[in-house]
Amino acid sequence: MMDMQTRRWWVLGALSFALLAVGLDMTVLNIALPTLATELDATTSELQWFANSYNLVLAALLLPAGMLGDRYGRKKMLLMALVLFGLASLGCAYSDSPEMLIGMRALLGLGAAFLMPLSMSILPVLFSGEERTKAMMIWATANMMGIPLGPIVGGWLLKHYEWGSVFFA
Repeated sequence: MMDMQTRRWWVLGALSFALLAVGLDMTVLNIALPTLATELDATTSELQWFANSYNLVLAALLLPAGMLGDRYGRKKMLLMALVLFGLASLGCAYSDSPEMLIGMRALLGLGAAFLMPLSMSILPVLFSGEERTKAMMIWATANMMGIPLGPIVGGWLLKHYEWGSVFFA
């Protein structure tokens, strides 16, 4: 059985991986917009909403998400956010209309809005002192690395797979 010392670092790894996905989803779609315009017969306005629905919901709900986590339990809300994020990613990948993709991207942003503050709020519970600083740096780096990696990963996926694959990153 895994001891608590080891389990903390596995939890940090899982949270960092989730935050990497949040960062990737901020920018991964930008490279796919020309493909989506053709495949989904999307208008310019719809293309803008593909990218902005995620960012808008994420930004608008960061603070309320943290408050709800404090009120109803961080772990429970974090697990619900992970499930929502995963299901919304699947929904995005298999969207067959611009309206569906916009809606799924908004749900993806909702999941991301809960993932960011709740994953960070768990770190001080798991780590203390110098380890907390190291854990926070790892967590922040994972989030920041996803943003510039989004177009790179998205371009590679579009070259080798269908457009929906950008949501499996």
